[in-house]
Formats: sequence, C-alpha cells, structure tokens
Amino acid sequence: QVRGPGLGVVGVSKGAEVALAMATFLPRVVATVWINGTAFLHGNPLVYKELRIPPIPYYTERVLFAEAGAMDNSAIFADPRDPAYRTSAIPVEKIRGKVLFVVGEADRSFNSKLFAELALARMPPESGRILSYPGAGHLIEPPGSPLCSISSIRGTPRPVLWGGEPQPHARAQEHSWKEILQFLELHLGSVGTTKL
Repeated sequence: QVRGPGLGVVGVSKGAEVALAMATFLPRVVATVWINGTAFLHGNPLVYKELRIPPIPYYTERVLFAEAGAMDNSAIFADPRDPAYRTSAIPVEKIRGKVLFVVGEADRSFNSKLFAELALARMPPESGRILSYPGAGHLIEPPGSPLCSISSIRGTPRPVLWGGEPQPHARAQEHSWKEILQFLELHLGSVGTTKL
C-alpha cells in the first residue's frame, strides 16, 4: 500500500541502477535500497526530460566462462574511474533522499562494492551508507531464498554466474533484510502509525 508522501524504491542489479537514477531525479523518492548494482549507466543511455546520460559500453568480448559453461560477466564492465566515462555517472550528488547500498563482496556480475563506494563519495554527507557482506553473491534476496549462484536470463546465450557461498550468502540475506526493513520504516514511516 502506498502511504506517501515520499516513496521508497528497491532495486537489484540493473534495477539498482534504475533505482539510483530515480533517487537522483525524482524528489518523491526519499528512500532507496540499492542491491549489487552500478552507479554509472551501462549498455543503455538514460533519457529524462532534456537530459541524456550516455552509457558505458559492455565489453562482451571479455566474457569469461566458468563452472558448467556459465558466463562470468565480471570483466565486461570498464573501469568507471576512467575519465572517458565521467559523463556516464549517475549524478548522485543531486540525491535529496537516503540510500542504503547492499553489497555482496563475492558478486561475480559487478564490482558492486566499488560502484557503491564511488556513488557514496559523490553524494551529500549523511545521505547513504553501505552494508557489505564477504562471501555473498549478486542476488541478495529476502531470507529463506536459496542461493542462486548460476541461472539463465533472457538475452544471454548461456547461464550467468552470480557468485556467492551458501552460508555467508544466507547470513547476508538475513542481516540485510532486517536492515532494509528498518531503513524503510525510518524514512517512510511505520505501518502501525498510518491510518488506512
């Protein structure tokens, strides 16, 4: 149920990139949960009103093949610190709300920790924090969800490697879920205080 006036957004992977852009350009987004995403546009430009942010291209020739022929995409992303990609950064310095960055340090899709640190360094003081989990993979989901370290996704010729080790990933899901709920309640208000 949408209570308003502020909105919360939760995004994972490419969805986290979109969530960060929403937090940047939509003032009603006051709480953003970013899970293993990027802080730069990749693959597709962002077009909003008169603004166009160019993407950093994917370097698909760098794909590695791991377990059972799964694609390891961790090398297809260029180093976002390269000055050539400065214009592809999501302008997070404009964020007025709060952002919780959730990072799996064993993510085999992105260097999510680097992206979170780069975003946080450009954001207004006290507007974000990072939860970082050694051994956790890319798909950090609610507790009780099984570790998905490899899966097929639309548009890829082979399954994709997401990373993560079962026990640390499960601990990350359990801990991050509590933190996410507290974060959203803090910035959006508790369900118990809302009149329906």
